[in-house]
Amino acid sequence: MKTKVLLRADGHNQMGLGHVVRSLALAKMLEHDFDCQFIVREPSTSLRQLIENEGFALIQLNDQVLPAHEAQYIAHHFLRGDEIVVLDGYHFDGAYQKVIKNAAGKLVCIDDIHETHFWSDSIINHTSGISVEDYEKEDYTSLKLGFEYLLLRQPFLDAAKQRGVRKKKESEQTAFICMGGADPSNTTIKALSLCAHRGDITECHVVIGGAYLHHNELNDFCKKSRLKINIYSNLNADNMVVLMSNCDLAICPPSTVALEYLCTGHHLYLIQTADNQAYLYKYLTENQLAQNWNDFKAGVRKTVKTTAINRLFDGKSDRRLLKHFRKLDYDMHCSFRKATGRDMLLYFKWANDPMTRLQSFHPEPIKIEDHRAWFNRRMADPKVVMYIMLYRGRAVGQIRFGINGVALLSYSIDPGERGKSFGTYMVQEAIKELEKDLERSINVVGYVKKDNLASNKALSNLGFKPIASDRDSSIKYLLKAS
Repeated sequence: MKTKVLLRADGHNQMGLGHVVRSLALAKMLEHDFDCQFIVREPSTSLRQLIENEGFALIQLNDQVLPAHEAQYIAHHFLRGDEIVVLDGYHFDGAYQKVIKNAAGKLVCIDDIHETHFWSDSIINHTSGISVEDYEKEDYTSLKLGFEYLLLRQPFLDAAKQRGVRKKKESEQTAFICMGGADPSNTTIKALSLCAHRGDITECHVVIGGAYLHHNELNDFCKKSRLKINIYSNLNADNMVVLMSNCDLAICPPSTVALEYLCTGHHLYLIQTADNQAYLYKYLTENQLAQNWNDFKAGVRKTVKTTAINRLFDGKSDRRLLKHFRKLDYDMHCSFRKATGRDMLLYFKWANDPMTRLQSFHPEPIKIEDHRAWFNRRMADPKVVMYIMLYRGRAVGQIRFGINGVALLSYSIDPGERGKSFGTYMVQEAIKELEKDLERSINVVGYVKKDNLASNKALSNLGFKPIASDRDSSIKYLLKAS
């Protein structure tokens, strides 16, 4: 059974589609592990098709659900207390969040303006230029800030991984222009006019969204302009990547589309079209990742810090966000219990798994009689603490501590549950469980074979530090008591 993720976001020709697009990007990152569904107020036909074509169920709110009562309506009709709710929009204030937080299992807010006090379990802000101190939040609220958590669709993340090997564009003849899905002020025409004024630009590729309302004015401009202008509407991510990467430069607002271009192209000029874009505009221009609109008008081309762009846009945000949502899920649905005599065969099955034997210091298969004797000794030893971790009531891993001044760690995950971040979560939470049972903090030591990359990475990520080892084939790690 997959945990449900309900994503609440709106989009229309005045607001634009940015909230929905980045929520869709998040849903695509999560869809293999979670049951993702959208809740949208009065979606247009094109917006409904956009969501459903990506394979997600859509819950539509109509005008009978008053905005003032919306949170209570969602809580009453759709929340059972074991789901994750994601809010992406500026009108989900503290009062709204409180209602959802009290009814849902976990609450996540996607935010880039920090104008309210947050009651959510976590906040995702995939832009830079905002710090932890900028947010008013609860002590339990975790922050996932910056380009490490880019909410972009997979083709853009894939392009970012290849960005450093692509040849730079040295000329500025072909321009990519996209002012978002709605562009209510028709800044597209403004950008095209400046391109026509500059004699070095000969061709423009213009992308508009389903909420764009200025088709007649755009068509009239194209007929009269000296530029070769190509108009695209509602392009999918794959086609956007190809189009962006084939252009010499881009003109975009400092929003998600600018971040998409920085994954694919090299030279970006920014036009700020909304107040909430100020932080990203400031960060990108001050750090020489993009240039401002005045530079474009003057024909000024500055050196862009491509090395910094390659480092900041590494294409791995999907892994980080999936790991974060897994943790939220495990916080709700994982528990620990002490091992009992009835677990002997379960331990035997896990211990004899081929991969477990391969990573063991004694890789030969274990005989059942040897295992039974070993298990009974451990169960009878007061200095050994053995836990089983459960997910939704199903055993997914075991962890053992031998107490002798320090806690010597050993653990394994059910073969069918590997690759889901259970190991990292189990070690972290089991140490808390151990210290609670011992009623004191304790240093934890673990030995890992040098070629066991997954366990070495897991312990390093949890704050374990390598120390001098008394075993030649292993790395010894220490986590000091907090």
